[in-house]
Amino acid sequence: MKWRSWIFGVLFLIACGRKAPQPVFAPTVADTWRLRMTQNFPPGSAPEFIGKQRVRTWWRASYEGPGSMTVELYELAAPASGLDLVQRWRPVADTVVWYTPRYFVVVKWQSPDRSAAGAFIRALQKQFAEEKEDK
Repeated sequence: MKWRSWIFGVLFLIACGRKAPQPVFAPTVADTWRLRMTQNFPPGSAPEFIGKQRVRTWWRASYEGPGSMTVELYELAAPASGLDLVQRWRPVADTVVWYTPRYFVVVKWQSPDRSAAGAFIRALQKQFAEEKEDK
């Protein structure tokens, strides 16, 4: 009987401590933007403003198309952190932010084609909304 309890406890700890899988950045977004590179960073390297919210890890992806896009995706330790970050975010030109229960997302662009930039952002929001529903 003790062994069953011990095994159950170990399995429970393993399941709870498991890291979430790395997000998949699509190789092509909105039929125009092509993935150039992705990087994974430790939580301590997040910008100070974001790091205060206990980020588990974060990624950066760069896309090229009619201009350039940079996506920073921060894995949140708690879903409420995303709302706090969005509320405290100071507006920056050519930048948009949003959050899901799992991520805080920052998209920066340099593109003369605002409709292409908008299509990219809508496609990315849809991707992460679907990912949230799958989990």
